[in-house]
Amino acid sequence: MDSPPPIIDSCKLLFYASNEDDVTFTDRISLFVGGSGDELKPIGEVQNLAISRTYYEPHEFLLMFCKEDWAVKGVIPFTTIEEAKTKAEKGYNGISSKWKMSPYNEEDIDDFLRDEYEVDPKSEWWTTICSFCGRKDTEFSRLLEGKHAVICEGCVNKFYKVFNENA
Repeated sequence: MDSPPPIIDSCKLLFYASNEDDVTFTDRISLFVGGSGDELKPIGEVQNLAISRTYYEPHEFLLMFCKEDWAVKGVIPFTTIEEAKTKAEKGYNGISSKWKMSPYNEEDIDDFLRDEYEVDPKSEWWTTICSFCGRKDTEFSRLLEGKHAVICEGCVNKFYKVFNENA
């Protein structure tokens, strides 16, 4: 098993485990995934599990179902680490003895964020900010994301009005 990165899908790794030969997949976890317009399908068996803490909601823990390369296939939120571990055991009998604590310290995490995410670890890098008005994602209900910019619903409406007035 390759070690997981210190940050998985913008969440800080706390614990990780691999689905090894002595772990039995029970299929007792109801997690369905699918893309936009796709039919939802059960996630099925995965190679790795991780428990992480979100930056946006620091009191929320995610049980992440990951492929061999630690790419996330699905997540279930929990309020405690123990709840996440209990749920994992229901779907992967024997996984409880496989959990390992994240080997990364804060300096490792900060370096990873600078090098891989290209963000200042001391900033609120996880928030989405409208590229035009500067409002945070908590201040608007919908947004459009482009390759290099994000625009909130308020700015779209404002630009629409300006463009229609001058047409």
